[in-house]
Amino acid sequence: MKKIFAIVVFLALAVIFTPWLHPATAEQVDVYEDNHLVKSVVFKIGVPVYVVNGQTPGVKMDVSPFIQDDRTFVPVRFLGNALGVSDENINWNGEVRRVFVAGPNNTSLVMTLGVKEIVVDGQARAIDVAPVLTSDRTFLPARYVAEGLGYEVAWDETTQTVVCWPAGQPKPDVSAAVEYLSQVQEQPQANQYIPAGWEQVSYSGVSAYIPPGAENRYKGVYFMEKGIMVQFDDADALTISYPCKQYSDEKTDQVAKDLLLANIGGPDLVQQIWEYGAQKTTRGYLLPFKLFPGTEKFKEIQVGNDDGCIAVTGIY
Repeated sequence: MKKIFAIVVFLALAVIFTPWLHPATAEQVDVYEDNHLVKSVVFKIGVPVYVVNGQTPGVKMDVSPFIQDDRTFVPVRFLGNALGVSDENINWNGEVRRVFVAGPNNTSLVMTLGVKEIVVDGQARAIDVAPVLTSDRTFLPARYVAEGLGYEVAWDETTQTVVCWPAGQPKPDVSAAVEYLSQVQEQPQANQYIPAGWEQVSYSGVSAYIPPGAENRYKGVYFMEKGIMVQFDDADALTISYPCKQYSDEKTDQVAKDLLLANIGGPDLVQQIWEYGAQKTTRGYLLPFKLFPGTEKFKEIQVGNDDGCIAVTGIY
């Protein structure tokens, strides 16, 4: 009888202490900021402040979140800090243009500039937007990063706010934080693609952004490495010329792309222009002129041949 009782007790204890014998329950993720549980984070588009756990005044940022391709982008360090990740656990590898985040609860996250993919705990999955580099700052899509670090995310179109809270917990009441952020003066959403250190130059009442070291040889004409040129045509047009593949290299291409993003249009338009211009691989190839749709800044954009270069002209 004692043996039977001992066996029963043993089996009962085995059931209690064997995890896979228990029914599955929803996982609750605890996320910490400076050893304090993060219950909520609120960002607002155009406002350089975010609110953690409803505490005001909020945390100031030197840039504001912005929307691109219907996604909210926030600088990686501010986003990581808001979600409980310290600076030492956010690492950037410039050679491979990749950010590594060691999050709370032993979570790891990896994203690469220009790549529509997020790797969480070694598992890769496709996403619909890629991290972007703006003004020498890496901006990440807030939703995918927050979800990867163990948060649920909600977007409010009316208030233009993003709310994050730990997965497995009910959505918190952040109305006070939203009201506070609504009273903070919004910053106009500037061109997010102007690299840090670039200067604004003007001629005949119009302006453009150029990198440091550009040489102003003639009125309204600025020269850069390997024949890259920015030229004002009075107040009628702005032309950016860059060398074809025969004379270019990776660094030159990057400067040219930065010039187009800073002065001509957004990523989608610049990508279309770049792909068309890529047909001119040698000086001898005559690239036919092609018109591209206008933007808020230009009535139309013309791309075509310019000796050994590709010329992109925005017509006001």
